[in-house]
Order: sequence, then structure tokens, then C-alpha cells
Amino acid sequence: MKIHLFLFFTAVAALGIADNIVLKGGAQILAPVIKQTDDAKVVDLGYDVLRIPASEIIATYDNEPVEGTIPDDTNRLYSVQVPERITTSEASTLYAPAVVLVKTAAGLGSGFFINKAGYLITNFHVIAGEKKISVTQFLQENQILRRVVHKDVEIVAAAPFHDLCVLRIKNFDTEITPVVFAPEEALRIGETVFAIGNPLGLERTVTEGVLSQTHRNFGGILYLQVDAPVNPGNSGGPLFNARGQVIGVINMGVPSMEGLNFAIPALHTKYILDHIDAFAYDATNPESGFVYPDPPRRPGKFSSEQKEQIHVPMP
Repeated sequence: MKIHLFLFFTAVAALGIADNIVLKGGAQILAPVIKQTDDAKVVDLGYDVLRIPASEIIATYDNEPVEGTIPDDTNRLYSVQVPERITTSEASTLYAPAVVLVKTAAGLGSGFFINKAGYLITNFHVIAGEKKISVTQFLQENQILRRVVHKDVEIVAAAPFHDLCVLRIKNFDTEITPVVFAPEEALRIGETVFAIGNPLGLERTVTEGVLSQTHRNFGGILYLQVDAPVNPGNSGGPLFNARGQVIGVINMGVPSMEGLNFAIPALHTKYILDHIDAFAYDATNPESGFVYPDPPRRPGKFSSEQKEQIHVPMP
């Protein structure tokens, strides 16, 4: 079980200039960095200073408020941070626990937690038309990957046009690891990206590639094109950059074409979360995605069952 260690100097932390240092094994230290070299960082604990070898640090997050973003003391549903560049292996260690398996009677997909309150993102097509949804967490305990299935899941918001959905697990007692987003979309063609998902139900599968194109227009939406391999079951999973920030949500690939896959830009996800009331799910609304009425038939076309019910008066 991960041990979360929070050490901070109250006066400095109150000014919002502390750094969040993540160590190997999951421990975290919240304290200002007063000295940094190539092989170590020195942090101020208030009552003492601590030298941390660089080899023991996975990532360092700047906890200062980012200009143009909502401060952390608001009701924002997601976290915006600017971590240092890390390897895919290190980022996978940090954020693989955030990725879950979303399952319905019709199939399965992926999803990822955005906060510790149990909110998560997936594709709308993963849960469209389904009433019973389960979310499976994968918790690393020593060398064992324990599965925890959450069956009390509610649909919070849905945006069919953007193929996004916000879910929330309820009545849980497990530890949740959320992802982080970038404050701005500064995407570059050719930059390293990687995806974590559950293709064909194979949990925590990590694939790496590059961002092939930042603007691919399909149906009026601009998608990210990546060559990181994805397969059925990856839908709804996160696409990360080299800083471990979520830059997109995997939603489709071309099975007959190798390395031709697409993701929904994270800016759409953040927009929906920032205006979640406008996308709030209403189970009583037949057009909300929970219930789909049959489309009207073409004029003059009737099914055999409808024909039996129609009694045409004789002339």
C-alpha cells in the first residue's frame, strides 16, 4: 500500500509556493525547494532541511496557481499542474492506477479518474444506451494487482457530440489516483505520447508513439492523430504527453490501418467539466442517452407487426 507523506511548512505553503515531490514507492513531500542540483534537491521542512537524491524522485509538481486557471480552492473537478518531463515508465507508475475498466452488458472500454471524489471520464459510446455500468479499479499491492469492481456507478454528464461522458463511483473505500491536465493546449507534431487502457480487457496496457497531427477534422470535431497502437477496449482511456499530463481521450482507431488512431483533445473534456451543469445527465429525458426511442419509419413503410395492427376500412 502506498504511503502518502505530506510534509509542509505552514507559512510558506499558505503563500502557495510549495512543491509537490513524488518519490519512488508513492510517497509525496509537499515543501518548497530551496536548492537544486543535477543529483539532488534540498527542501525546507520548516523545522529542518531535507536533501533528496534525484534518483529517488519520480516527478515534481509546481503547486503555484497557474495564470488563467481556476485556483485550487474552488469546486473545480480536475487538477491542472505543470510537472517536469518524465519517462513513459515513470509516468505509467504514477498514473496507471488512475485508469479503470468500464464495463456494460454491451461491451467494455477504458476510463480514468479526474479527482479523488470518484469522478471519471470515458467515451459516451462505451456506455450509450446502457443502464448497468461497472467500473473496475486495479490496485497494486506488492506484486499483486488486485481488482476492485464498483457496481454503484452513476452517469453525471454526457456529451454525445464530443463522445465524452462523466461517471462517478459511489460508496467506495478504495484509494483513488487522479490524473492531471495541462493549463493550456500547447501540442506539437512529433512529440512523444503514450496511452494507457484495457484493449480487449487486458488491463493497464501501455503503448507509446508520437503525435502525428493535432488537427484532423471528422464530423466538425478536430481530433488528435497518434501512431501509438490502440485497440477495442482502449476507448475512453487517457492519452498522455511526456510530462504525464492528459492531452486527449482515446476514442477510435482504424483496424485495417496500422498506426492510424485518434483521440479527443483534452480541451473538450475540460470545457465539459467547467460547464458540467449544461451537460448534466437526466435519466427522465428520453434523449439523454439512457433510453433511445425508435426512429420514425419512412412514409408509407410499415413493419409486418404494424401492418397487422392497421385496419383499412373497405370502400
